[in-house]
Amino acid sequence: MAAAVLCAAMSVQAQTLKMKHQVVRVTAYEASTAVNLVVVKPEAKIETLDPKAFTVETNGVARTVKAIYTCDDRGEWCDNGEYLAFGLETTADRMAQPLIPMGMGHWSTAYPVKVALAKGKTIKAAGKKYTAVECETVHALTNFLSEADFFRRGSYTGVATGQPGAQTLTYGAYEPQALRLDGKPNPLIIWLHGGGEGGTDVSIALMGNEVVSLIREDIQSHFTTDGGAQGAYVLAVQCPTMWMMTSKGFGHGQYPSLYSDVLMATIQHYLTENPDVDRNRISLGGCSNGGYMTMNMLIRHPKFFAAAYPTCEAYLDANISDNEIRSLSEENIWIVQSYDDTTVDPKTHCIPTFNRLCAAGAKNVWMSMFENVQGIDNPGTSLYGHFSWCYLFNDVVTSSQEQNGVLQPSNNGGGSVAPQGFHNIFEWMNAQVLEAPVQDFENPFSHVNAGSRVDKDGKQKY
Repeated sequence: MAAAVLCAAMSVQAQTLKMKHQVVRVTAYEASTAVNLVVVKPEAKIETLDPKAFTVETNGVARTVKAIYTCDDRGEWCDNGEYLAFGLETTADRMAQPLIPMGMGHWSTAYPVKVALAKGKTIKAAGKKYTAVECETVHALTNFLSEADFFRRGSYTGVATGQPGAQTLTYGAYEPQALRLDGKPNPLIIWLHGGGEGGTDVSIALMGNEVVSLIREDIQSHFTTDGGAQGAYVLAVQCPTMWMMTSKGFGHGQYPSLYSDVLMATIQHYLTENPDVDRNRISLGGCSNGGYMTMNMLIRHPKFFAAAYPTCEAYLDANISDNEIRSLSEENIWIVQSYDDTTVDPKTHCIPTFNRLCAAGAKNVWMSMFENVQGIDNPGTSLYGHFSWCYLFNDVVTSSQEQNGVLQPSNNGGGSVAPQGFHNIFEWMNAQVLEAPVQDFENPFSHVNAGSRVDKDGKQKY
């Protein structure tokens, strides 16, 4: 009897196929992140790969398996590979989102993933029949794949602005080999993150606002160099807190950002390390808190950037002096925002600034003002009005409001004017080149008194 029980137990054990969790892949979408691929290693080679035979749960949310294929340990297809990849249908369930967008964003510390056999299903592996699969992990995000992996990681330490001491910025740099080898100077796109993506993990700054879309083919294809490779370098810089922090606390332009000087020094450091970047074709942009920093840098370093694309920028118009408006009117700027933004009110930020710039004679300053934010990845969904960067990263910012005209928010590209005749904001960015050679990179602050600024009445502000 004891022998029979033992045999029965061994038979049950033999019916369970064990799989070892390897890694997950995280994808950034217009308003969220999602795990869309799970990679495992089965103890025996599965003979039939049927997506309907398996179930996958990510953070307790049941997912639909769209595809299953053999691969290497990083999820790349490999004929007769030892590993299996489960391709998952995207879910709108926020419980399955791996990046937590609360406060300073962070990756979920406990993100369980479970693979099992669907009810009533069996599989064959190495000539044996299995009625169950054992595969589960609690911390799936300890090691994950994403488009952020295409960025080289770095950091730079420099002086703080307005107080003693130093600050360290982290950054991710996309540097495709084709550009490095084409023997030509190539354009650089710089991105400054929003308020929820600060810290020291640059993957959060890259994935939190779908910044990785800047390296995708549809946007890269807009950037060209005569006689060189297609595309642009991308530099995403991350501060440890928020760009809007000053030596006197949180600000909207009353005082310079705590990170003003170290950001410029970081850019200079990057350019020194990458001599094939075209110094006359650098574009600077960012959303919200990063849009504020974009305006801050334009004010402090006039004629340094060939183009700027501040999005839902949080620099109060009341804190921009008339002298600064005159200086900004000579820059190449394309502003993006949604009229229903309740986090950064366009009526006190970009709209009056745009009107003042136009009145000051700006020739190449534009503003795309959308009515609201509608989903592109998921058509028919309405998004929070502050998320106007979704239009930017979905490459649908195509038009500007009339200069010196009546404001008419439009979800058809953001306006009715094609700036300089270009079809979208990235084609426009690609065409912007500084008319005069950029200033000496050995001392990028030489033309600016970084310690002083006057208000509209000529009184010193800092």
